[in-house]
Amino acid sequence: MLASLIRRLEEPDIEVVNCHAISLDEQFLALCANAEEIYIFELVSEQYQRTDAVLAKHSQRVTGLDWSCHRRLLSVSEDRTAFVWQQDSDGKWRPSNVELKAQRAALCAAWSPDGDRFAVGLSSKDTALCYWHEEVNCWVAMKVGKAKAAITALAWHPSSQYLATGSTDRHCVVYDVSMSEEGAGPGFGTPQVTEDAGAWINDIAFSNGNVLAFTCQDATVRFKSLVGGRDAPVENIRWRGLPFLCLAFVGRTQLVACGFDYVPVLFLQRDGAWQVAGKLDLGAAVPSSGPGGVRESYDEARKRFRPTSSGKAATSEHSNTITSCCPFKDGRFSTSSLDGTVIVWELS
Repeated sequence: MLASLIRRLEEPDIEVVNCHAISLDEQFLALCANAEEIYIFELVSEQYQRTDAVLAKHSQRVTGLDWSCHRRLLSVSEDRTAFVWQQDSDGKWRPSNVELKAQRAALCAAWSPDGDRFAVGLSSKDTALCYWHEEVNCWVAMKVGKAKAAITALAWHPSSQYLATGSTDRHCVVYDVSMSEEGAGPGFGTPQVTEDAGAWINDIAFSNGNVLAFTCQDATVRFKSLVGGRDAPVENIRWRGLPFLCLAFVGRTQLVACGFDYVPVLFLQRDGAWQVAGKLDLGAAVPSSGPGGVRESYDEARKRFRPTSSGKAATSEHSNTITSCCPFKDGRFSTSSLDGTVIVWELS
């Protein structure tokens, strides 16, 4: 499958990007170089240029970034804190406090589509749902659900009324998180869908509210149609390469998955069924276990973890693991990698 490269960001002093986020209007790019600082880039003449802004309130590695529809930047960290950043009229980025009350590290974060709330996945096995509290003038957290292990993935339903969580306890759960001006609704915190994925979950994504996708450490991507209700069957698509770490719907019937293979992989829904369309790079072939069986498949996997002599996988724009993926409205998406680059893609 072919894809065009729209933008490519490489900074000499940034060797690793463990997470990134691009604002909905694509004007700002925020990234973390596997440390506690956050760098802000601005789109100038169709290219992202580094600004003087370095957001430095966290004391340990930043683990999650996300932009709201109101151009607020959410950041969470292993130091158990979260901040909401907003640019003032003087161009400076100022943080708002979040009463996260986390006992352990924050691992992931996501704004609701309406921009009024955000969720934070915690190592303490629960999810913090945060909203603005006028009386105390800060963001306040309330806990939703309780898993048996760390929360590693979050995704909001387009209606902002449901939240999907994924955990290393192998379960994907969709909660009712509807709220009104009076507070939480009668069904707040009630699980609507629960799926046992069979392996720890790396990421989750919603497609226009009708399809829930989640990817696991066993190199599978699973699709559940929510139209059929909580008992609808789950389609299990196994990838013959290394596991995926992030997902992004780039259309109602198109999903991009990225991870240890250095290359985005496209999944398509055809005739009502999901299938692998292929890697988004020229000359890439899907790894196969072949007639050699388990031993050959194991050796092939080991080779894929080793860099080539040039330090770059031969068929990939990235030369290391893809760590995060952000979708845009028009079918484009961005990826960041442990090679220190951020790339904006467009399906051809």
